[in-house]
Amino acid sequence: MEEQVQVYTIRELGGKYFPTASLKSQSRQLKRWILLNKPLVAALKKNGYQPRQRYLTPRQIELIYEFLGEP
Repeated sequence: MEEQVQVYTIRELGGKYFPTASLKSQSRQLKRWILLNKPLVAALKKNGYQPRQRYLTPRQIELIYEFLGEP
């Protein structure tokens, strides 16, 4: 059964992708991955993403999973 997507902060989601990195580094690395994926950035912007937002909507998280794979 597929995990239900919920609201995450950038830091929380970064922790899922980079569990061994420091807390500060987790969110930085996730942001870097997002910014390097231009189609993902475009899809996120169409769904209301702002570069400084702290919380990601369930739809934005689904897009990240679609483009980057699930953590």
